[in-house]
Amino acid sequence: MMPNDQIDLVIRTCEAQRSAAMLGGHLDIFSYLFHPDLTYIHSSGVVDNLKTYLDKCRSREFIYHALDHQIDKVTRVGELAIALGEMTTTVTSGGVRKYLHNRTLTAWQKTDEQWQLLVYQATPLQPAVLLEAG
Repeated sequence: MMPNDQIDLVIRTCEAQRSAAMLGGHLDIFSYLFHPDLTYIHSSGVVDNLKTYLDKCRSREFIYHALDHQIDKVTRVGELAIALGEMTTTVTSGGVRKYLHNRTLTAWQKTDEQWQLLVYQATPLQPAVLLEAG
């Protein structure tokens, strides 16, 4: 088992890779980073699984323009790592561009020799700010 400081670095690296993939629209990276049993809970309360989330990204229902995801704490429990953080993003969702400021909780599951995102939960710290309609 890795020491806690190494897990912290690994999870922060995974989160940075996920953010870069979201911004760049690199969906092929998601298949490596996302667990097949992914549960993705948006700040709106909508819940996606891996297939529905990827379908929405492919259809450009979600287009990420800017994203800053800061991780405050990583806790490991067995083969699960929980990361708490804060995220700001500008995203077009359903044709509407908005700014979001959320508290985040992610759970990363160790599978074989890699960590994969199992759960994402976003909680708004302020209401979404509508920037423009598409």
